[in-house]
Amino acid sequence: MLKMSKRFAMIALLGLGATNAMAKGTASGTSVDTTATLQFTVNGTTSQATSTESYVVDNKVDMSVTTVDAQAVTVSPGKTNVLLKFKVRNDGNTVQDFLLSSLSNSTTAFSGANQVTDNYDLSNVRVFVDKNGNGEYDEGTDTDTYIDELAPDKEKTVFIVADVPSDATNDAIAVYDLQAQVAQGGTASTQGDAITSDNANQADDKASVQIVFADGAGSADSKHDGKFSSADAWKVVTAKVTVSKDSIVIDDPVNGKNNPKRIPGATIRYCYIVTNAEGGVDASGALVTDTLDPNILDTFGQSVAMYSGTGTCDCNTPDSEATGSNGANGQDPDAQGVVKVDFDTVAGGTTECAYVKAKIK
Repeated sequence: MLKMSKRFAMIALLGLGATNAMAKGTASGTSVDTTATLQFTVNGTTSQATSTESYVVDNKVDMSVTTVDAQAVTVSPGKTNVLLKFKVRNDGNTVQDFLLSSLSNSTTAFSGANQVTDNYDLSNVRVFVDKNGNGEYDEGTDTDTYIDELAPDKEKTVFIVADVPSDATNDAIAVYDLQAQVAQGGTASTQGDAITSDNANQADDKASVQIVFADGAGSADSKHDGKFSSADAWKVVTAKVTVSKDSIVIDDPVNGKNNPKRIPGATIRYCYIVTNAEGGVDASGALVTDTLDPNILDTFGQSVAMYSGTGTCDCNTPDSEATGSNGANGQDPDAQGVVKVDFDTVAGGTTECAYVKAKIK
């Protein structure tokens, strides 16, 4: 056994091949070469001994999908190419492809006052990547359906695009998840194969790049499965506009205003009530057209009155209130008895009405 006059001096020298440190850690595949040097003296002679150990950094797979929209996106029936917007980020240490899919797994989206519950499905649902990076869906330009060669700490905007059926009703809620699944990278413009399992249950192999799933649980996936998802939703907001027509007799030549009847010479008031009952969406271009048979009814000299009061719209509205303009125009009856009432815009949750008189011939 060699006796040493001095204590060992151990110096560890670390040499990293192709060091590429990023915010999320050293890139996978980086060779880590470490050399330990021992210096010692025996009988006045100083010598050295070295030992070198090498390994490669493994692939830590991690990603995040975040919903950009702060609340359900409002859409109307028959609308095409409506959007849900997401961000997909590579939180790992390797350039990867990411496969994208839309799921209807989640029951709810958002939280608190903005929470909505799924009760409807849209049609023609598709997923596209924002190719030009402008944050908007450009049909014909944004055609990529997977994320190609996403570097660590980089992100891409992704859209779920769909069409709203024309028969969609007010307050229909369609919740969808965007799911990103890690895939093999390394070849630009070529969709890599999905990475469906990692090496978590295998022994460490310092000479090869092993895969470790480090992703958390998303809205429709589990942690450490190489996937991540986030939920978003569409909310259908529409107007249910109805019109009702009614009439009352105001007077007749026999009874006057005391229980008048609908006899020749009686004055009849016709009323037109337009109601926008559902949703908060205004209904524009609300035009009512009616024909009062000129062979039976005399409308000469009569004019359309728009109700401008604050009471209830019905045929019993006093003549003193059935005047003025409610942001609309009435076309007085013509020789053929045609009446046109242009209500213009009827705000959501409101009722507007108009009146015209005629005499029974």
